[in-house]
Amino acid sequence: MYFLHQIKRTNGTYDKGIVVKETYEAAKQGYHAYLGAYAYGQNPQTDFVNAMISDDHGAVLMNECWNSITEES
Repeated sequence: MYFLHQIKRTNGTYDKGIVVKETYEAAKQGYHAYLGAYAYGQNPQTDFVNAMISDDHGAVLMNECWNSITEES
């Protein structure tokens, strides 16, 4: 069993969830689809995206964070 953790911030509001996948390939497909849809400026209102795959033993297999939030001094 694999767990796809998904977090994004759009218009200042965080949305998060965990999707359960039967296979690692299915988890990877969801991981790349989520990042491709929301990260890297794909959605101008989204400024933070994190996707992670873990397994049923707690191991983190893939993790990526895209953050365009700029801190003001």
